[in-house]
Amino acid sequence: MVVYGFRNGFARNVLERSHTVPVLVNFWAPWCGPCRILGPVLERLAARARGRWELVKVNTEEAPEIARQYEVYSIPDVRLFIGGEPVDGFVGALPEGEIERWLEKAIPVPRSARYRRAVAAFGEGDCRQAAELLAQERAAGVTDPEASLLYARAAVCSDPKGALEVLGPEEAARDPSVVEAIRELAGAFLSPAPPAEGAGGRLSRYYEGLEALRGGRLAEAMETWLGILEEERNFREGELARIYRDLFLILGWRHPLADRFSRRFSAAIHP
Repeated sequence: MVVYGFRNGFARNVLERSHTVPVLVNFWAPWCGPCRILGPVLERLAARARGRWELVKVNTEEAPEIARQYEVYSIPDVRLFIGGEPVDGFVGALPEGEIERWLEKAIPVPRSARYRRAVAAFGEGDCRQAAELLAQERAAGVTDPEASLLYARAAVCSDPKGALEVLGPEEAARDPSVVEAIRELAGAFLSPAPPAEGAGGRLSRYYEGLEALRGGRLAEAMETWLGILEEERNFREGELARIYRDLFLILGWRHPLADRFSRRFSAAIHP
């Protein structure tokens, strides 16, 4: 929802309305180049918010007294109003992803107990349980970019096709490196297996690692793959090292498994 709040509408559209829903006020002017860049970005974000917050645009040329009242000295100037008062804001035409992250901190998405359990399960390395809980959230309509990206991170091993299907432009804008890591790891799962070799060979162990990941046995997979890399750091022309690094990105560098294996991984590929 986008409202143009001039002199006679500011009290109703911003001050009163912000007691019911957070209101983001965009102070702008037609002659301002950065304003013309920022305006459509904020409108897109407001549309995606689906009523979680509302956008009001105030032309400082038509309402200079409001700009003076809130000490708007440079535009574009964005203020977040909650309960009739400005509580946060920023100045300038920030990138869309940065604004989205700022909004998530300033106006947290309300999360269910099930979603919080999924986050905890993912943090403990139980990706399969996290994916199942997040799939239930998606079925209940929780499909915002943050939730979708977490689902893709949790589900990429057990359901690579499903993980790829939820990744769109909004998820990619949130964290391009993680989205690329998910796509590369999913590609490894979806690639056809080559002819079998003798048990214990590196290629056989590589596919054993994939199956361990698919079964939710992350530590087993990472131990298996690390053993291969310690023998041949350029295995499969560096593909294994890349997807091992992808795992760190998907799990997060503070994840217990990342902490457990990162030093050995670094030593293996940089002897």
